[in-house]
Amino acid sequence: MAETAITAVLGKVAELVAWEAAVLLEVGDDVRLLRDKLEWLHTFIRDADRRRRLRDDEFVAVWVRQTRDVAFEAEDALDDFLHRAGRRGNTSRGPAPAAPGCALGWWCPGEVALRHDLSGRIRQIKKRLDEISTNRAIYNIEHTPAPAWAASCSSATTLAAWDDLEEYTVGLDKYSDMLKEQLLDDAVAARAVVSISGESSIGKTTLARKVYQSPEVRNHFEIRTWTVLPHKCRAADVLRDIHRQMTNQLRRPPSRQVAADDACDRAAPCGPEKDISNQLYKSMAGRRYLVVVDGSIAVADWNSLRASLPDEGIGSRVLLITDTAGLEAVGHAAGHTYDTVKLTRLSPENTYEVFRRRVFGRGGDCPGRYKSRYYQDVFRITRGLPLSIVVLAGVLRSKEMPVEWDEVMAQLAPGREQQQQHKKAAAAASGSSNNNSRRIMSVAFDDLPHHLKSCFLYMAAMRESTPVDAQRLVRLWVAEGFIRPRRGSTMEEVGEGYLKELISRCMVQLVDKDEFGAVQTVVVHDRLHAFAQDEAQEASFVESHDSTDVLAPATVRRLAVLSSATNRYVQLSNALPKLRSIICDFAEGRSRSSSKCVQSSDLGFLHASKFLRVIDIQGLELKKLPNEIGSMIHIRYLGLQCGDLEKLPSSIGNLVNLQSLILGGRRVLEVTAAFWRIPTLRHVVAPFALPSRAMGDLHSLQTLHHVRPRGWDTGSNPLAKAMNLRSLELSELTAEHAGALEAALESLDLLVHLDLRGDSLPASVFTVPSLRRLQSLKLCGAMDTPEGPGGGGAEDVRYIRPNLTRLSMWFTLVKQEFVDMLAELPSLAELSLMSDAYDGDRLAFGEAGGFPSLHELKLSLQKLEEWTVGAGSMPKLAMLTLLRCAKMRMLPEGLAGMKELEEVLLYGMPDMVDRIREDQGQDHHKVKHVPVIQAIY
Repeated sequence: MAETAITAVLGKVAELVAWEAAVLLEVGDDVRLLRDKLEWLHTFIRDADRRRRLRDDEFVAVWVRQTRDVAFEAEDALDDFLHRAGRRGNTSRGPAPAAPGCALGWWCPGEVALRHDLSGRIRQIKKRLDEISTNRAIYNIEHTPAPAWAASCSSATTLAAWDDLEEYTVGLDKYSDMLKEQLLDDAVAARAVVSISGESSIGKTTLARKVYQSPEVRNHFEIRTWTVLPHKCRAADVLRDIHRQMTNQLRRPPSRQVAADDACDRAAPCGPEKDISNQLYKSMAGRRYLVVVDGSIAVADWNSLRASLPDEGIGSRVLLITDTAGLEAVGHAAGHTYDTVKLTRLSPENTYEVFRRRVFGRGGDCPGRYKSRYYQDVFRITRGLPLSIVVLAGVLRSKEMPVEWDEVMAQLAPGREQQQQHKKAAAAASGSSNNNSRRIMSVAFDDLPHHLKSCFLYMAAMRESTPVDAQRLVRLWVAEGFIRPRRGSTMEEVGEGYLKELISRCMVQLVDKDEFGAVQTVVVHDRLHAFAQDEAQEASFVESHDSTDVLAPATVRRLAVLSSATNRYVQLSNALPKLRSIICDFAEGRSRSSSKCVQSSDLGFLHASKFLRVIDIQGLELKKLPNEIGSMIHIRYLGLQCGDLEKLPSSIGNLVNLQSLILGGRRVLEVTAAFWRIPTLRHVVAPFALPSRAMGDLHSLQTLHHVRPRGWDTGSNPLAKAMNLRSLELSELTAEHAGALEAALESLDLLVHLDLRGDSLPASVFTVPSLRRLQSLKLCGAMDTPEGPGGGGAEDVRYIRPNLTRLSMWFTLVKQEFVDMLAELPSLAELSLMSDAYDGDRLAFGEAGGFPSLHELKLSLQKLEEWTVGAGSMPKLAMLTLLRCAKMRMLPEGLAGMKELEEVLLYGMPDMVDRIREDQGQDHHKVKHVPVIQAIY
């Protein structure tokens, strides 16, 4: 897509024009004229791209391709100029200062030659643009006016609706009942296979998720896992993922080290497939489980999975979600099977109901005078395919009715007379339906503002059907230059707004939210992902490979290697001088004992890629970075999720444009002091030692995770120049660090998330007035009981921490008085008291009105014998988890009055399970109103 290429160049031109006037002597006019030409061309090329997608036109395709190539050439020229100028000065603020003996730095011989070279290249580019414009006139490539509906822009209405897109299950009730009947069938005690089939985007996953999350299913199965099968996955990866989810659900009491590493999500087992299979079999033994496998699975992989899951006659189930062909492949080896639940397309009535809810909300509807017309149009265009319905709704929800709606409908469907003439042909072929679906995607893509088009196409570099971390995605967008600055907002906040708009338009699906209600993970439907990959390939935006031996053209600008191979290295056959970004994603947890995993990468193949902005490596066999990394001064994002990485070169301090450094392993403990003086740093996630006085002006720093204090004393304030920090995680804290830590906290007015771990934690985390914005707090280690300013204690905490929403504690040994203070927090919604967080055998949540906002409570207190809950306490509690509170004698009577309580989970408490049994349990009356009660031994 040429539009994204031109947009990137215009951003680069703006960066160059922003430099001081002395830089632009002799080249300033050339740069501005180039900008003017590109801006005019930008208005034409958008329509040409749209025409290319909707119909074959070789003249338009050639014109678009040539224009894109010239835009790339312009970007190369400007990047080369910036690179050479930056290398001279090694600064993020522009070219080098004047050399000794030069009156004006930019009149020295080297600088004159640099400017002269840029001027010559720009003139050649403008000449090519003139030739392309001439050819457009010769071959009569006309500019077609934009449709009556212009591309939508972000709006408050659109963003407000992003999280109101529940997965409507209109028309799925009968399938849901069939599925539940098979999953909960007590007449079949043997492990059985249940399957859902249907064409792509018909709603199979939506149906399965509805049933998977239903109270009946959650009550029936002790273990539930859901595994999405990416393209070319291996059986070992499937088994490893199931084992990881199962272990997380069992939630064994964490040791101090586990808590310190925040390792609730335990690493999946390593080793050969046979070892993983044996571990999974033993762990599942004696437990009724539901294993969901979403995607096509090969017969050999299915046999491995089946052999790894015990069949003990206790009603376990395996649910397969796949197309008909996938079911036929494994059907003969499935064991006991039920009849397949086969989904069909929605009826006209259900089609319009899904569309109506997506556009107008649950209670809204189309005005009566238009309803009948659009009722027919929506079904004729989408033909009852759920994905097409929601994508079309995403386009129309921001359009004016009827003018813009009619324009969209006319572009997607022939006129009514033509429709009648071709009715028979249109209804016959399934290929026609697929073409219609793709046309809807094309229109939805064209409707995106140009800055969102780049963001959407970037999804082509992510794994198909695999959830993507939203923070990582937004940071990558920022590094790529896709995000426009907005007054009063950080780039990350703007980027999250972009992501929410893509969700609202149904181009991206929301998977999970974090504890603050923000987007946590997203995914792109496989059909939309295929569309994004096709568009990205056509536009030379990103090239994706699923092999470790990559033969990419020398002109590739973004490269994604998404491999499931055992080999964890990348072999490139040629240099990539134009490369801006490389994303390598290997499946997690590769076995280091595998005989195939013997070759280690050093990223030496990137030495010739001087324009690199993004390096994002996950799962690669990588022990060290080459020292030459320091010469790649354009790098903004360096993500190395490689557990084998042992050392970073000192030259990393030369990366003067670096914004994000994300390390996944725990072996790299030191970094050069120059690193802490990079002024552009925004996010650092690495187990580095943080010096007390060597840090520079880090006014852009927002995230600092996993770091350890070094040399902190009472007189130091190591974070004094990081006043914009939003998220801080520190470990290995001792009493010696208390003074410096308190001084640091007093300067962090914008802090939202704080995680402190060590032998001694200061009580001031609850009393420092500067942390009024704090929403999430994790504490692991001994802590004194805090006192409020002036000794006010509990009376002041509601004003000092008005926004604290989530609190997790380990080994803090707090007393009842501290819990009474927590009860005053007005916004506390999640509270976890784990492993010696509380010091005592009696705990009271006593007074009415205490914990007014608490929604979720987790207790794992091995010493606790008696827990009481007063009437009116925790009025909003919805989820209660009790984890191995082995000495607890009974459940509190106060639970009986909690009308909002929806789920009680008991882990490792067999005596308590006996007390709540329906037939004879002494505590049954306290929880009989709770829809979901789950017990895991």
